[in-house]
Amino acid sequence: MSGAAQPGPRSWIATYRLQLHADFTLADAGKVLPYLKELGISHVYLSPCLQAMRGSQHGYDVTDPRRISEDLGGEAAWTQFVASARDRAVGILLDIVPNHMAATAQNPWWDDVLCHGPYSRYCQYFDIRMAVPSRFCVHICSLARPYGEALAAGELNLEVLQGQLRVRHYDNTWPLSPASWSALFDRADPCFAQLERLTQVDSPSEPQLLAYRAAVEKATQIVKDFAHQGGLPAAIADINSDRDRLDALLQRQFYALHGWKLAGELVNYRRFFDISTLVGISTERAEVFTAAHERFRKMIAAGEIDGLRVDHPDGLRDPREYFRRLRELLPQGRIYVEKILDNEEQLRTEWPVDGTVGYEFLSKVNRLWM
Repeated sequence: MSGAAQPGPRSWIATYRLQLHADFTLADAGKVLPYLKELGISHVYLSPCLQAMRGSQHGYDVTDPRRISEDLGGEAAWTQFVASARDRAVGILLDIVPNHMAATAQNPWWDDVLCHGPYSRYCQYFDIRMAVPSRFCVHICSLARPYGEALAAGELNLEVLQGQLRVRHYDNTWPLSPASWSALFDRADPCFAQLERLTQVDSPSEPQLLAYRAAVEKATQIVKDFAHQGGLPAAIADINSDRDRLDALLQRQFYALHGWKLAGELVNYRRFFDISTLVGISTERAEVFTAAHERFRKMIAAGEIDGLRVDHPDGLRDPREYFRRLRELLPQGRIYVEKILDNEEQLRTEWPVDGTVGYEFLSKVNRLWM
């Protein structure tokens, strides 16, 4: 760790990075602590440990920042690891990902946005740009072939998954907007007509939000009753067998599905580089910062971590303001940034951080061999 920008003396530390995943869990990490202590390591530097995509090998594809990854052993494993580290006087630096999350069905915030559009409580959590302001639509480019071809080939089908109506394409699924559930019935209930009207609104008012949620409750009960009566499987089968009806239903969603080759042209949410399964989050919003950092706040309050390594700060809209907020959370701890400095570039002195992770040093060392 190098390049301190925070004024005042700081002692050097000796870190050892531990890459956590399902085959090297927090319990496994705890077992190597005695060896690391013998080596003279003062702090273990953990890869991201919040809930990420199942089977993730790196943890940067976070799906739920409110809890420790189940792949790594969950909350109990975290508590045990912290206790083991403290018993050996080994500090903990934690890698965090404030710039993006996984854009998949495993992310409840993202899935809620796709289901409810501007009525989702998480609508402002993601950096989404609408080409047509009056129509909320997230463009998803993950089909194996163009939409029309995938539809005709029967690669898109409705299903019920964990009690929710969704459309499936191989391993991917997306939720159906409540307003579109009316396609399953011969006659529509008034609540569906109300939902249809409300979904035409781009920026709903508070009364419209309340009306939408009440109508969704009614619609949900109607679908549950229909399923209990045994009519849902046949209704889904009927739509899946009629490509025109299925297409009409999909056109009523808060998202549009496209072939993967159109990602560079159509994707309208900020991505991590060009990776469509990683969506940029609006950390500059106070409520998003608070929600995304709540688990870290609890770690800091409990004295469980000694510092943070911030992934990809250049992706943030306002890095200085972000680090100001982060420093308020961690006034005495260390904050290092994954900032890749150019040859003569200096780390910004107005960032209240302790330095970089040393890429600029490695770059100079590597040039010795050129």
